Amino acid sequence: MQSRVLIRRLISAALCVLSLAALALPLAPGGEPSGLAAGALLALGAAVMWLLYDAWLLMERPLAPMRLWVLAGLFALVMVLGQSFSAVGTAELFTGRKLRALLGLAGRAPLYFAGMRVLSRALARGAKPAARRLPGPPCVWLGGCLLMCWLPWYACLYPGTVSNDSITQLKEILGVVPLSNGNPVFQTWLVAAFRQAGLWLGSADAGVALYCIAQAVLMAWLLGVLLSHMWRGAAPRWLCWLSLAFYALCPIFPVFAFCVGKDTNFAMAVLFLSLIIKRLADTPAGRPFGGGPTARLCLAAVLCTLLRNPGVYLALITLGLTLLWTLARGRQWRAPACGLACVTAVYAALHLLVLPGLSIAPMPETENYSLPLQQVARVAAGNALTPQQAAAVNRVLPVDQLKDAYNGELSDPVKNLWRADATGEQKRAFWRAWPGIVASNPMTCLSATFHNTYGYLSPGYLSQIKPTLLIGDQSSRTASVKGLYDYSVNPRSAALKAFCDRLAQNPLYRVLISPGLYGWIALFAAVLLFRSSSRRNLLCVVPALFTLAGCLLSAVNGYFRYAMPLYLSAPLLLWAAGMSQGRCPWTPAGD
Repeated sequence: MQSRVLIRRLISAALCVLSLAALALPLAPGGEPSGLAAGALLALGAAVMWLLYDAWLLMERPLAPMRLWVLAGLFALVMVLGQSFSAVGTAELFTGRKLRALLGLAGRAPLYFAGMRVLSRALARGAKPAARRLPGPPCVWLGGCLLMCWLPWYACLYPGTVSNDSITQLKEILGVVPLSNGNPVFQTWLVAAFRQAGLWLGSADAGVALYCIAQAVLMAWLLGVLLSHMWRGAAPRWLCWLSLAFYALCPIFPVFAFCVGKDTNFAMAVLFLSLIIKRLADTPAGRPFGGGPTARLCLAAVLCTLLRNPGVYLALITLGLTLLWTLARGRQWRAPACGLACVTAVYAALHLLVLPGLSIAPMPETENYSLPLQQVARVAAGNALTPQQAAAVNRVLPVDQLKDAYNGELSDPVKNLWRADATGEQKRAFWRAWPGIVASNPMTCLSATFHNTYGYLSPGYLSQIKPTLLIGDQSSRTASVKGLYDYSVNPRSAALKAFCDRLAQNPLYRVLISPGLYGWIALFAAVLLFRSSSRRNLLCVVPALFTLAGCLLSAVNGYFRYAMPLYLSAPLLLWAAGMSQGRCPWTPAGD
């Protein structure tokens, strides 16, 4: 017995040394930690790793399951390769410093696996279902608690931050630029309604404040609904309390709650849809789902469709998979069928009647072209296009300008070069040439895609291309509506932004606020549930997976606001992952 303990501790010590070396010796030159703070982090990391590895090795069959090893290896590869791309924009450091890259992979993979294994065991130990309901309407007082924690942030943000996209929408409302569906027209009309309400009250600030307060109250209520369901649904108590603290204290939530923008509303719609889908999946066969929940399912799906242009695909895929699952099991198929019918009808009415009838320009065709255009631009920047390929590309993109426009972490400069006067035949020629460009330059195209996406799977990565937390004056656009819609920018917001920038020097804080951790959580939950007896809970993970896929195809690497649904859904995903062994039952009950 003593020999087994000794062997376990020796293995734990060896793994601790390996993982610490991997974290302390990054690929990027000058990335090594230094100073007293780095020493404290190293000591803290050593203690945490020792406890983690020891808990892992005490488990029965500690090396299973293999699917978590695959996921741990993927995470390790993204983290190590991402260091090279962050430093030099290529895999040069990864391939040039082979021993250090191998150390990074060998030290991180077991660390990530052990973390996921210990977490999955902790999540599976659900509490007993609550013997009685929480006092009063739990979503109200839990949401009120969150709102009270966010109010100090609003004191520095009042009347609220207006995002760049919303400034563009204001210009459309004011007639400065033509109305377009580039930003969803439904969201534009929502901004217009609050602007008008503010003008009735006498100021632009009133309109911004009304929007932000209504949005924050709605978000707090929705998160309160999730927390109350987790409490009643036998989620581990530590997860309930941690989720409450996460929503109350993480800066992401107050900053985006008090921001006029499409991303917060869409994120709430995605979480709303996920909650209703989970309720449907957990409703026992033979029990009616009810007209109220069905109406809420339809509403959530329609809101996803109206609040973001790609949201229609999220709603259709989620509801389509849910319908197939319910039909295969003879369950409540009418609810997802109604949802699909509503989404189809609303989308058709919007695009066949409303947009043409009001002469509203459709979404720019290049909106979803980030992946292929970035690949082509990177190949062109390396002068690797054949004459035939260059000719096909030049009909839709000026090849001689691609090298200067190309930015590995932002596709907008390349998309802005798309020729508006290109004919249909010229566009088809480009799309015929694109697969050949990828086939003849596979590593270059893979590098282009990785460079534009790795931040969504790299905890701690903060974009240097776009603002992370939207706080205060969005200087690139605010001036363009001065004299037309004069809302205020709180002078305290500059100090708040500076404070957040100082916090961002702390690596643990960066892990908390960056989207990479939440991309990991989405994949972790999906992998656990895929081979479990509670596979039905995969349905409520589908919206988060679609969001992650959308992030990986988006224009900006590691952009916070694109990943907002992942932040809001993280506790729900962990709760669902805890059901991967068929535990933590939830008896649906409405709030």
